[in-house]
Amino acid sequence: MVISPPKIGVIILNYNSQDDTLACLEALRAVQGGERRVWVVDNASTDGSEEVIPFALRPNEVWLETGENLGYAGGNNAGIREAMAWGADYLLILNPDCRVRPDFLLPLVRGLEALPKAGMACPLVIDSESGRIQSLGGEVSLWTGHCARRLYGLPAEQAGQMRWSVVDFPHGACVLIKREMLEDIGLLNEAYFLYYEDVELGLRAARESWQTLAIPQSQVLHGDTTERGTKDPIVSFYGTRNQAWVVSEYGRPLQRLCFLIFSCYGRWPLKALWRGLRGEFKAGLAAARGAWTGHHTNGWQATGHLAVPWQGHPKRPPEDI
Repeated sequence: MVISPPKIGVIILNYNSQDDTLACLEALRAVQGGERRVWVVDNASTDGSEEVIPFALRPNEVWLETGENLGYAGGNNAGIREAMAWGADYLLILNPDCRVRPDFLLPLVRGLEALPKAGMACPLVIDSESGRIQSLGGEVSLWTGHCARRLYGLPAEQAGQMRWSVVDFPHGACVLIKREMLEDIGLLNEAYFLYYEDVELGLRAARESWQTLAIPQSQVLHGDTTERGTKDPIVSFYGTRNQAWVVSEYGRPLQRLCFLIFSCYGRWPLKALWRGLRGEFKAGLAAARGAWTGHHTNGWQATGHLAVPWQGHPKRPPEDI
């Protein structure tokens, strides 16, 4: 008797990242483990991706156009829904600027298979330029809203002997998700659009007694855009707004009050001032607007992502030889 390998649906979200997406696909093709189908989801790119990428795909790779920019959450959800319809047991979200190693997938699958309440597993993410650690999952303080990537900036060798650990949230650049968890808690919250979706999903999973594993034996390379992103008004707006939304949804009353005092009298004014002093006036204004919107709106209460289609996925029976 042979037990069928798990079916893994891979979602790569393409938005004006044609070269990165093609390189990501090339690295992914050498990966060991599982029956896989890949969805390259295009969020209405304008760089000519639709004229190149579909013709470079292999039979198990699918081009999926959303028709508009749905953001990180909306674009990935479009691929997740297609993968679930295909019958995927696991969903792998993979940013196009990730370069996976051939053996990265099996440790993630083993982790999720070993622990019934492990809903997500993330690898050790290493900066592709410096060789230092970007993350081994992340941790959240709902008192300050600070979301820290574990081991950020340390030499990658320091994680070599570490064991699996439970973290608050996965790094959204690369995360393997168990189907049963998504059927239980829903998909990515599309109201966030960009940034903090991985944090929100990790906190929602924990609230429903699911765990997020960080597995250092699985390693991927990823470009670090943190410094460039601080100058971008879009990053400043969504990063500030969504941080406030996370605390609004998951913080206790005293935590929310502490966050508000800390942010109103410290973080938010200083962030806007610092952007202005650096001549990044649009980013400073966007940060101020994000702070106002995050505090005075409740878009995080959207529920569309909780309606998960194709539930009741049956377990495939073993194949007899």
